[in-house]
Amino acid sequence: MPRYQVEELYGDEVVASQTVEVEEPIKAAERVAGAPISPRTLQKHWFRVVDEEQRSIFEFSLAETIARDFSK
Repeated sequence: MPRYQVEELYGDEVVASQTVEVEEPIKAAERVAGAPISPRTLQKHWFRVVDEEQRSIFEFSLAETIARDFSK
């Protein structure tokens, strides 16, 4: 199983880092975040996932939930 280094960032500052063994980079970010992940880095709080074996870097942010008002 691949091993990924997951860095949690706020802006350009790394606030946490850990190694995770899962099948896919997005699953590694989800495990560290403990929440659904978006494949885009649209927020200041984001995650960089490094696959050192494949020499690949992936960037994710928390998935935004869209509030819907069905009362209208």
